[in-house]
Amino acid sequence: MEILMSIHGKWAGLIYQGKKTVELRKTAPQKSGKIDATVYVYNTDCKSVDGRFFVSEVVEIDEITEELSAKSCVPMNDIVTYKGDGKLYAWIIEEADEFEPNWLQLEDLGAKRAPQSWQYVYDRRK
Repeated sequence: MEILMSIHGKWAGLIYQGKKTVELRKTAPQKSGKIDATVYVYNTDCKSVDGRFFVSEVVEIDEITEELSAKSCVPMNDIVTYKGDGKLYAWIIEEADEFEPNWLQLEDLGAKRAPQSWQYVYDRRK
C-alpha cells in the first residue's frame, strides 16, 4: 500500500533523523494492525514531496503515555489536546529516506494537490 501524507518540515526532519518513530493521526488506513505501507512525505514547509517512510503497523491508542510522547516527539499535553474526544492512531515508522529536492512531484504520485492529512496513492501506471 502507498500513501501520501502531509507533514510539517520540523516533524519530517525528525522522521528522517530516526528520532520520531511514531506518527500520530486521527485516522488510519482501512486495514489497521500489521500493514506494509510506504508513506510519501509532502513537506508542507517546502511544498514538495521530500521523502518517504515505511510503516509496519498502525495501532489505535487507548492510553497516552510518556513512551508514546517520546516516540512521537510530541509533548503529552499536545497529544491530549490533539486527540480530544476522538480516536487516535500511532503509525509505527520502521525506516525513512529523504529525497533530493524536486526528485518526486505530486503528479508522479497521481495527486493534483497535497492532502489535508493523508490519502492513498493509486496505481500511477494506468
